[in-house]
Amino acid sequence: MSASFRKIDYSLRPAKYAERKMLVEILRRLAAFQPVEDYAYIGFGSVWFSDFTLFHRALGIKEMISIEQASDARVRIDANKPFQIKIEYAKSSAALPRIDWTGRKIIWLDYDGPLSLSMLDDVRIVSNRVASGSVVAVSVQCMKAPEYIAAESEKETDEHAIGAIDRFRQVFGRQRVPQDASDEDLVSWFYGKLSRNMLRLEIEATLAGRDAGHANGLRFQPICEIEYQDDAKMTTLVGLVVDDEDAMIYPRCGFDRLDFISDDGRPIKIDMPKLTIRELRYIEQQLPLNGGDLSLGAIPQSDANKFIKMYRYFPNFAVMEA
Repeated sequence: MSASFRKIDYSLRPAKYAERKMLVEILRRLAAFQPVEDYAYIGFGSVWFSDFTLFHRALGIKEMISIEQASDARVRIDANKPFQIKIEYAKSSAALPRIDWTGRKIIWLDYDGPLSLSMLDDVRIVSNRVASGSVVAVSVQCMKAPEYIAAESEKETDEHAIGAIDRFRQVFGRQRVPQDASDEDLVSWFYGKLSRNMLRLEIEATLAGRDAGHANGLRFQPICEIEYQDDAKMTTLVGLVVDDEDAMIYPRCGFDRLDFISDDGRPIKIDMPKLTIRELRYIEQQLPLNGGDLSLGAIPQSDANKFIKMYRYFPNFAVMEA
């Protein structure tokens, strides 16, 4: 992971916080496979270790490994490390193969940049090693594909320059990019959808290659997809790797009963309301709704609706004023 902590305080991103809380609710349901505290967690802690702290406190996970590319910040990272977290100071492509993949894992490849070949390489490394019953989550930024930006810039000086989607296919390979994809799919939430689909197909193709040596076969069972924006637009794919035997356990997890997962499989849209602390508290006093009407006063209905949908995962920030 890049040293993005020098630019972004990950502990103060409300939509990101809500995503972590949702992941906690998802991970609790892994108890159908085994006690959640017996899973190992692998992620990118940075100097904040926000997900590590939450997963340890909320789920009791004890075995945790953080991959840190910013080895020049080793002193600072070590000083901020909570609990007994093992740190692998290396690029993810070098660190992931060194991990002991025995037993079930929760892996969150939480990137801050747009989809790249190196990310797909990491996904293949994980998919080639992870045990059945493990969770794989991948997050990428989805503002605009670098290939889209480069194509737009080149068009300003060369009217015969190739289009953005053709440039994208050159980078990732035609076999990875849907035939009907267009330049529009390289921007905003369309780009997020394309990125998730490419990540999922990479996982599925890698698992299919492992089938020959696995008696029960392996498949990727998607749990949910998430979209949110604090500063940059981000998207996350979350799913379980299961063999034939563990696929029978999957329905007992009851992921579909989580209140933030839609019945039609649409991505979870984390849309944070813009409300004052007083307004948040006023609405919260009336929740959960039991069929009655909500009193709003001057509070915008649209923002109130966002909060009602998200309040269980909304961060509690205390602001100290002089």
